[in-house]
Amino acid sequence: MIRAARMQRGMTAAELGGRIGVSRGVIQRMEAGEPGTSIGAAFEAAVVLGLPLFDAPTSQLGALLGQKQQVNTLLPRRAFQASQAKPDNDF
Repeated sequence: MIRAARMQRGMTAAELGGRIGVSRGVIQRMEAGEPGTSIGAAFEAAVVLGLPLFDAPTSQLGALLGQKQQVNTLLPRRAFQASQAKPDNDF
């Protein structure tokens, strides 16, 4: 859900990390669901992205998760596309 909200806002992992005071790698691990990430950082990311934390009824969480998974399949893997230009190594 964090990744979908971040990409929907056009925010890179580095930008979100800068807003909450963690590195890009922490954001990537958080989005991947790695258990070693800080719950505090996850809560801060949710607040910055405007995601509901505690007020959503349990019946709506399943529907919300399904919607977010559908959106995730449509989003690009990166927030921006890397340059496709080949470097000029002719010195």
